[in-house]
Amino acid sequence: MKVKTKFYGEVEVGTEERLHFPEGLPGFETDQDYIYLHSEDSVFACLQSCHQPETAFIVVSPFVVCPDYDFQLPETKQEKLGITKLEEVLVLAIVTIPPGKPEDATVNLQAPIVINTKIKKGAQLILSESGYPLRCKLWAQKTSPVVATK
Repeated sequence: MKVKTKFYGEVEVGTEERLHFPEGLPGFETDQDYIYLHSEDSVFACLQSCHQPETAFIVVSPFVVCPDYDFQLPETKQEKLGITKLEEVLVLAIVTIPPGKPEDATVNLQAPIVINTKIKKGAQLILSESGYPLRCKLWAQKTSPVVATK
């Protein structure tokens, strides 16, 4: 199947690579089929709509940004996604890059995307009570060296 993408032009992918989000993503409920485009040499990837070329999300593993990231996947979501083993789960977080200001990029740790890699089914969780930020700075602030004066 050929998919027109926002960042990679037209790509050829097997139908078995399609990820299905039965409820879509918040704000994109009618767009339910995506592909996960990633390179082994980058922490960043792209979750690209199969039907809307302009709908693409830069994503990253939240564990890269926050190594102690942890949340409970409600049993109802586990059942909906058919998750039976932790090894079947891919967790992603959406990256937001303000136009012309990549240094101000943030990661949404409050709404992870959870994908069952075995059956290719996904959903976005909203962890509003988790304490995780909606906009976690991706890049650490550079600090100015302190100059001692006499």
